Amino acid sequence: MVRPTRREHGQGKDGGPQHVSLYQKGLVHRGNAGYETPRIVDRIGNYRIDGERSRDAVGVVYQAHHLVLPRRAILKVMHEDRRPAAIQLLREACILEALEHPGIIRVYESGLLPDRRPWFAHERIEGATVSDLLMTAPLEAPTATSLLRDIADILEHAHRRGVIHCGLRPDRIVVTGRARGFPLCIADWSLARIHDTSAPLVAFGPTDFTAPELVHGEAVDDTADVFALGVIAFQALTGDLPFDGATVSTRTPELAPTHVCCPEAPLALSALVDQMLAWDRWERPSIAEVRVELTAIAEALAEPIDKTTSELRIRRPKWTPPFRFTAEPDPTAPDESVDDKPTKSG
Repeated sequence: MVRPTRREHGQGKDGGPQHVSLYQKGLVHRGNAGYETPRIVDRIGNYRIDGERSRDAVGVVYQAHHLVLPRRAILKVMHEDRRPAAIQLLREACILEALEHPGIIRVYESGLLPDRRPWFAHERIEGATVSDLLMTAPLEAPTATSLLRDIADILEHAHRRGVIHCGLRPDRIVVTGRARGFPLCIADWSLARIHDTSAPLVAFGPTDFTAPELVHGEAVDDTADVFALGVIAFQALTGDLPFDGATVSTRTPELAPTHVCCPEAPLALSALVDQMLAWDRWERPSIAEVRVELTAIAEALAEPIDKTTSELRIRRPKWTPPFRFTAEPDPTAPDESVDDKPTKSG
């Protein structure tokens, strides 16, 4: 019988307790002796792990920083013994590498752990999410229209390259301002897939923004993202959700028209949201059509510049001629001069 070492008992060389980082505590396995030992260290590639951020069906998400460059990143590491999850994680990395838009996160690098589990690092986006904006109150129609137009612009870039997001939600959209050259960034593409792929999605529970065809396992195209954007649009205008995920998974709900729930919104915008929320995916517009309509509505809602004449400033020219130009008399014009001399009366 092999006697376990002090390190397997959790003791250091000096007999004291062995210090294991929080990251190591989250990635441990039981060896032959039945004792927990760290699976990997707190470093992956050229990145030092700062802490765990979240977990999902695919893997674990960590916050990290580069050891040399002044770069903060997000690392995604696959769970053990989950081959479909590995395919999904690598698909996400390849999709993000193929997309080039300021509203889409950039991939830094990818690799394999010693146990052959894949991982990849992408940029870390900080800021409030669209979900944070919608928590307080509905948005004004001009603000909501501009927000939806920018989201549609990102999705149109992906759809033109055959990529469907499949998991669009307000909490995955970060408001970045103009620091990246675009006001928004979709920071999570974990469910993204190619348009013509037949690979099944990793099992995820339906959300309030999931299209019906995704819930029921039917054929999926880019209109699934249009439906999710329609739910975001309805929530942005009314402050409520059109229906919940349970309703979508069980039956066809009866949706009240958007202009009834938000009479302040322009009729063109309300009609567009109703089309995006169509239960039949063939009745929904494409994301390109949605972006064009939202752009036109945003321009119509833009406030005109109202300036009086006194507020307009005309710059004085740097040089003017030293003489005046006088108009020469026109010889063909009739003589309109009046003779002031009195006439003699007979």
